[in-house]
Amino acid sequence: MNHLTKTFIFSLLSALMFSAQANEHQHGDMMNAQPAAQQTQAISATGEVKSIDTESKKVTIAHDAIPAVNWPPMTMRFTFTPQTPLNNIKAGSKVAFTFIQQGNLSLLQDIHLAQ
Repeated sequence: MNHLTKTFIFSLLSALMFSAQANEHQHGDMMNAQPAAQQTQAISATGEVKSIDTESKKVTIAHDAIPAVNWPPMTMRFTFTPQTPLNNIKAGSKVAFTFIQQGNLSLLQDIHLAQ
């Protein structure tokens, strides 16, 4: 075999071995991973609704401290879906709500008037 053929075969085999090794390392620790749905935890909080933006599907709430996520009291926007019940909720309403955190998105699961 000439030098060019040997170099080509060596390069091809190296690329194949590197690819196999990379795939092994990326999935080796996934054996005990849980699906994302099981890792998501509903978080409960209370606060006062400041505004509802139906166009962008956001509710702004001045909430109390939320120890579950180490958040101090603050005003922030929560996203709602068509399934989120907003019955009788308006600006100024004192509410209790639950949400899940999906990356930077705080997604309302439930919101109702506080007792």
